[in-house]
Amino acid sequence: MSLLLEVSGLQIGGPARKLVDGVSVSVHAGKVTALCGPSGAGKSVTARACMGLVDVAPGLLGGTLRYPGKSDRDWYKGYANTGPSGMSRLANDTAFMRGGYLSYSPQAASSALNPGRTVGRQMQLAMRRRTEPVSSEREFAVVIELLDEVGLAPHVTGALPSELSGGMCQRAALAIAMASDPQVLLADEPETGLDPVFRRQVVELLLTVGKAHGCGILLISHHEDTVTRIADYVVRLMPASGTDGRAA
Repeated sequence: MSLLLEVSGLQIGGPARKLVDGVSVSVHAGKVTALCGPSGAGKSVTARACMGLVDVAPGLLGGTLRYPGKSDRDWYKGYANTGPSGMSRLANDTAFMRGGYLSYSPQAASSALNPGRTVGRQMQLAMRRRTEPVSSEREFAVVIELLDEVGLAPHVTGALPSELSGGMCQRAALAIAMASDPQVLLADEPETGLDPVFRRQVVELLLTVGKAHGCGILLISHHEDTVTRIADYVVRLMPASGTDGRAA
């Protein structure tokens, strides 16, 4: 079982208190790790930190971040307690990992997708982040293949996000995230704004597509039924001063 992402002892400080304290997360190829807990527990902050993005002040206070599929380097080393300027340098130093190695599927995709670019164009731009780029002659064919995988018709390539339903936007967001052919997929509450039927469909689709590509999946969710049904590993967070994270 290949370890792709490992965060240990993560501590992140906000303006008035610690937002994350002592959280550890690991993601393995072909497996689902669920990061769960109530609103305000630090799920999204932790997920972003897994990508090298810490955009609160004072920011990173401690912990280690490794991408074993790439190297044994600790990407947090030298950045703890360096404030906003250090967080900016951390984001810049890890930027090349976001795309070809790590990809992010946002919550509330209908508002998170770029409103001024078609779905097809957003997929093409993501595709160019691949470790092994697709030739320009193949780009359109790959876009159609990915749309088909997530259950969207070819004509969606020319659609703007505002022209799609909420469920279609979430599928499009997944296609865009997979266009970079990542090893780790971070899905931030993909069920947000969907009714129970669509919610289950989107999660099952995420699982099917991610595993078909051999991805390790980090799923951020507060739906216990989803976590129980699909997660191989669970990290639970508690809000405020009780923040804690342990593999379950």
